[in-house]
This record gives sequence, structure tokens and C-alpha cells, in this order.
Amino acid sequence: MTNKLVFLDPDSIEEEPFTTSKVIAENGKVQHHTVTRLIQTYENDLKEFGRVRFKIDTLQTKGGLQETKIYCLNEQQATLLITYMRNTLPVRQFKKALVKQFYVMHKELNSRRVTRQIGKQAREALTNAIQCLPDSPHKGMKYKHYTDLVYKAVFGKNAKQLRDEFGISRKDNLRDRFTAAENGRVEKLEQQIGAMIELGYDYKAIKEAINRKYLLTKSARKEPRHDHCRETHQRPDHKNNFQPRRKSA
Repeated sequence: MTNKLVFLDPDSIEEEPFTTSKVIAENGKVQHHTVTRLIQTYENDLKEFGRVRFKIDTLQTKGGLQETKIYCLNEQQATLLITYMRNTLPVRQFKKALVKQFYVMHKELNSRRVTRQIGKQAREALTNAIQCLPDSPHKGMKYKHYTDLVYKAVFGKNAKQLRDEFGISRKDNLRDRFTAAENGRVEKLEQQIGAMIELGYDYKAIKEAINRKYLLTKSARKEPRHDHCRETHQRPDHKNNFQPRRKSA
């Protein structure tokens, strides 16, 4: 059985978990066109639980590689569709696994939302610490520099690289794409950096401390986690030799 049964699009806490017609076919041990035909036959039933979305993918068929419509179904739609399938052993086993993964995904989303709310407080503390710095020509860029420093320590990539990985623009909230554990690490590091700023450390000293503690042991994220569908309706190391910067009187 396929390990990954449930997805997020585009891996955001505001989106709804879904599975696909391809996953249902592979794990229910039926042909994909059988599943898509069921979806098309009972589309009005499925629409009672939300819009029926799809993506275009390339699948290997008897006639070779062909572009195929892959349907994306939310939990209620997938559960309903499975009731229309023959109750074979593979279908029953898949149904149990799918229910478990939807439960795990909903639990993860709830954890992300709680962690994100806590993270907003940590980010506000960092912003306030930066705002209290003496005015300088480059003060406006410091938040971006510190944000990239945090992301490089946690993910091995800066904000732009992460946005490219997730396929999102600057208007989208990048942190909504992080897991609860990832947001927790981001929050912790922002709190540490905010404390160091208040103690008088400058950016260079903070960066060197973070690099020494985190970047030498962290590896970059390797695989993107988004899967797009569309609608059919068109604390740094305290053992250091850095000297705090004196604050202006």
C-alpha cells in the first residue's frame, strides 16, 4: 500500500486535506479509469461535500504516456466514493488506512495552527527588538536578514529559496507551509536572536554564533511537499567570545 495517502494543497494550514483518484485506484487495486468513471457518475453527490477539484498528470497507460485528469477529493468525498466501490479486501484495507491518515493530518494541522499563534508572539518580540535598535540606513533590512538567518539555520535555505520550493509568491504566508515541529524550531530561534539583540549583540556576532551552533550540523530540506490541484469550476551558544555592542545613551 502507498505510504502517502493524504495531502495538502498547497501544504497550508488554511487548506483542506485531500486524497486523489490515483491513490484510490492504486490502493483499492482497481483501474484508474474505473475510479474516474465513478467520480463522474456521482459527481453531483460528491459536490454536496465541496467542489470537486482535479489536476492534469501524466500516467503510464497501455497506449503509452498520456495526460490524465487526477481528481482531488476531501475526506467526506473520498469516504462517500469508496462506498460506491466493491467492498473487496484491498478496498477495506485502504479505507482503514485512509481514515487513519486523515485523522493524523487533521491532528497535525491543529498543532500547526497552535504553534503558528505562539510563533506570532515570538516574531513580534524579534520585530520589537529590531525596532529598538539605533536608526541606520540599513535598519529596514535587518528583519529580512534575521529571518533568512533563522531559515538557513532551520532549513538550510533562505526565504526566497523556500518560496521557490513551495511554489508560492511573496503574498503567501510561508510559515503556513511549515510543520508544527518546524514552526517550533523557528519560534525558538527567533526568541534567542531577540534576546541577543536586547543584550547588545550586533548582527555579525549573532550570525557567527548561529552559524557555529546550527548551520554546521543542519542539512538542507531536499523534497518539496506541495501537490497542486485546481477546481473543476474553473538560543545561541552561551560559550562565546563575543562582546556586546554598547547601546546608545
